[in-house]
Amino acid sequence: MKYNRHLIAVLICLLSVNSPNAQSTSNKSTLAVLDFEGRGINSLEAATLTDRFTSEIGKTESMVLVDRTMVEEILKEQGFQQSGCTTDECAVEVGAMLGVQFMISGAIGKLGDTFTIDAKMVSVESGASVETRNVTYIGKVDGLVTEIELLAWDIMNLEPPEALKEKKRLGAQAFLAAQAKQKTRTGALLRSMAVPGFGQYYAGKKLMAAGYLVSELAVLGLYASANSAYTTATDDFNNYQNLYNTEKDPVMIADYRSKVNSSHDDIQSNKDLMNQMATAAIGIWAINAVHAFLIKPDNVTASKESPIKLAYDPKTLSPQLRFSIALD
Repeated sequence: MKYNRHLIAVLICLLSVNSPNAQSTSNKSTLAVLDFEGRGINSLEAATLTDRFTSEIGKTESMVLVDRTMVEEILKEQGFQQSGCTTDECAVEVGAMLGVQFMISGAIGKLGDTFTIDAKMVSVESGASVETRNVTYIGKVDGLVTEIELLAWDIMNLEPPEALKEKKRLGAQAFLAAQAKQKTRTGALLRSMAVPGFGQYYAGKKLMAAGYLVSELAVLGLYASANSAYTTATDDFNNYQNLYNTEKDPVMIADYRSKVNSSHDDIQSNKDLMNQMATAAIGIWAINAVHAFLIKPDNVTASKESPIKLAYDPKTLSPQLRFSIALD
């Protein structure tokens, strides 16, 4: 297991050197976030909210961010405690220790149902505050999470994503309920696998849905017609074959033989047509299923979050790639 970890680390380092994204971050500033001080909330709640804030800062991709676990490890190695670091001077000292250009620190307070969030970005080089934000929020804790996520974009002077704005407008619970009802590509695929065109209809592409359904029904109709003709031709063949075998009159024998041959030809031609229609039906079904998965349902928004992210490593003083895979 240890060998695998070292191998993964080497691969990540190689990718971080060769990746165009990694090279493009050479001009980006480096940033670390200290745990927000809790006032009226416990340390676990403050750490959880800080984690959400830091995660959202990473999504902005405006600076190369030091991973929070790495910050903890380095501070512990230096015998430094985050919990007591509440001043600008302390943030600058920690920033110098981490080798970053900017530090963000703050405090989250609670009084009754009113929450206050104070956040400050400090330049490690000059020791001056470059950005300061103060937010007051009245409501439930789930709404506070949304506020702190919005704060991450605000302190970076960036416009938050539309989904985050919608989350604030609807409320966290209503937003999650709406997300659960959203149409998905997988939902479209499963429906089209059951009934051709149903996935396209589910995705809001009604004209395409009608096209696939009519095409499949037409091919199945031709298959049914060919199958009926095949059954009739088979019955005729067996009937004429029996008559041919029992007939004594040479004229009638010749007539039945002609009809046997004609029925045999009908059997073969209808069998070939059935095979062609079966192949066509399967082809239309397969194309319809793939198409249903590839098209984007009307209410689905593409995610901008990449599974490959850049993070700053204070130990090597260089950006590195980090991989994350959603398991939900």
